[in-house]
Amino acid sequence: MTKRILKRIRNFRVLSGLLITFLTILSFQNCAPQSSMCSGTNAECNSEGSTSSPSTDKGSVWESRPGSGNSGGVGVGGGSGGGGSVSTGSGSSSGTGSGGAISVGSGGSSGSGSGGVSTGGTGTGTSNTAFRIVKQPASMTVTEGGQFVLDVNVSGGSYPYSYQWYKDGKAITNGMGDYSSYMDSAYSFDKDGNYHVVIKDGKGQSLQSSIARVTVQEQAGVCDAGSYFTFTNATYDSGYQYFSQYFDGPRGKYLLHQSYDTMGFLYSYRGYTKLYDYNVPSTLAYLGKTYINCRTEIPRIHTPQPNPSYDHEWGYGSRFNDNGYWTYQGNVTFECHNKRLKLISNTCKWVHNPNYGGSGGGN
Repeated sequence: MTKRILKRIRNFRVLSGLLITFLTILSFQNCAPQSSMCSGTNAECNSEGSTSSPSTDKGSVWESRPGSGNSGGVGVGGGSGGGGSVSTGSGSSSGTGSGGAISVGSGGSSGSGSGGVSTGGTGTGTSNTAFRIVKQPASMTVTEGGQFVLDVNVSGGSYPYSYQWYKDGKAITNGMGDYSSYMDSAYSFDKDGNYHVVIKDGKGQSLQSSIARVTVQEQAGVCDAGSYFTFTNATYDSGYQYFSQYFDGPRGKYLLHQSYDTMGFLYSYRGYTKLYDYNVPSTLAYLGKTYINCRTEIPRIHTPQPNPSYDHEWGYGSRFNDNGYWTYQGNVTFECHNKRLKLISNTCKWVHNPNYGGSGGGN
């Protein structure tokens, strides 16, 4: 009797195991979602709602089981697939695909594809973050009195960026030289020159731009009639050496129209400024010429020379006047450049009269 009871118990256990296995399989089949969403009118769907060609569906993660790494699959612990793929792992993981790839890893991770995403706790990724200049400042010509703007664009590196502009190798310190764009007024020839900028990022990396040449072109204006001046006491250069670039600058020597004395200070206090002025009787056209007599003192431009026959020791003869032996010939020629008279030539010299022998008693 005892044997019959034990046999029945064994049979019950086997039956229970088979029943549990059957129910488990049935449960997984009922829980699995459909491979795609179909409407009742879709010709590609059968009566059960599944696609007629499930092997071509790259977007369904259920067409291949986890860990297979096939097209459109899920790989756990590292896997790869074309189309859309997902892989995760705590060591290292990679996912590649022409559609979109996602890889997540705490060690090192990489993801590639037309829409790739890769993340990792300590992983590394590469991106186009090199600190570089993407737009260089451009050379330009600006008409005198106009505005000009130089700018530079950079990318990469670390924020914030800092800028320092230079003109002819010297830092611009007027408060406008520390921006990505440098804007100024070409109110004088002094703005003509070579400009560049040095950029630094937040980590101290430094870049230097190419040279941009700014050429200031004068206006083709007339020279009004009236007084033109120069002066010798530079302390009263009210334009902070504004006038010196015309009187002694690299472009030549000029006389300036009285309208340049905007404050009226130079003319009003000529005893202090040591102002010298010269009258032009009528308006000159652009590049028109005018002349000043050789015996006229023109500071910075011309100083009359004494007659060679003048006796410096005893004071005999006329110091600057002509005589039978010597004649002062020539002139100081100026050309009109928009209310400025530019020195063109100075032909003043003493010429000996060949009809008189010797030097006329002088030296």
